[in-house]
Parts: sequence; C-alpha cells; structure tokens
Amino acid sequence: MSRRSKKSRFRSTFEEDVSKLLKGFDYEPFTVPYTIQRSYRPDFVHSASGVLVECKGYFRDGDTKKYTSIRDSLPAGQELVFVLMQPNKKIRKGAKMTMSEWCDKENILWYTIETLQELIDHVANTRGS
Repeated sequence: MSRRSKKSRFRSTFEEDVSKLLKGFDYEPFTVPYTIQRSYRPDFVHSASGVLVECKGYFRDGDTKKYTSIRDSLPAGQELVFVLMQPNKKIRKGAKMTMSEWCDKENILWYTIETLQELIDHVANTRGS
C-alpha cells in the first residue's frame, strides 16, 4: 500500500516527504509562464504579402502546438497558411480530428494542391504590414 494519503495535497509521496523538511516553504503557490525560444523556416513566403505557406503531409508530435505558437508570434498583418497533402488525414494516430478540421478550429487557412489558385488569389488580395 502507498504511503501517500488519499487526500494529500501533494502530487507524490516524495514531494510530501520533502515538504516535511522544508519548513517555511509554500507548496505550489503560483505558476510561472515560460516560453521556449525556437526558430521556424517557412516553406514558401509570398514576397508582396508576406503570407507564410507551410506544406504538410502529416503532423509530427508537437506540430499542432508548434504551428499555433508560430501563428501567435507573427506580427500583425502576416499570416501562416497550409497546403495539405491529405486534408482528411487524422492529426495523430487515434485522433478524431483531421488536419483540415484542426486548421479550421485554429482559424488557419488551408489549401490543397488542387486549390492552389485560391491561395494565389488570396495572397493577391492580402496586403503585407
């Protein structure tokens, strides 16, 4: 049987044991937001509008978070769009959501190789910042 009590406020027995020795310390009193600095190289950039185009056949682990972070880091007036090879492919094994549904949910425009003219028309009507 575990030494951890059923109603413990600690996440582990180890934390509970340490707390007994750290008098005057508060347990998890607040959260600290943090960022991980990374860089991204888009597949294509429309020179006049600055629209970033990412071609995707599938999402690797962490890609959905990566692309929402990239989108959120872009300056006003610049956008990220996808050209999806298989828009109906699931975002990961066992997922219900497809790549195109994820893009829709995140308000990220997406195209296919068959709809590239729509992308071309979109960037022609987009003014860069």
